[in-house]
Amino acid sequence: MGEIDVVADGEHRYRARLGTTDGASTEHVVTSDAGLLERVRATAAEEPILVRRVLEVLVEASQTSGNPLPEVIDLRRLDAERPELLPSVPLR
Repeated sequence: MGEIDVVADGEHRYRARLGTTDGASTEHVVTSDAGLLERVRATAAEEPILVRRVLEVLVEASQTSGNPLPEVIDLRRLDAERPELLPSVPLR
């Protein structure tokens, strides 16, 4: 796995740059909301950590499957599709 850079881009919105080991990179937008944070028992201060850790999981899955990550990653939608994933992501 290459670099993952996450930068806040508004309330519950992040810009992420995912770099590969060969120097290529992709840009993504990750969105969340207060209700999701409450459900996964994360604080607002932990939200960027949650975003980064989820991206790590998604990048690994993408590399295994060969399917690229979408440009926009909605954590609410991801949580609806895979309700076990976000609560299992370690924040500490």
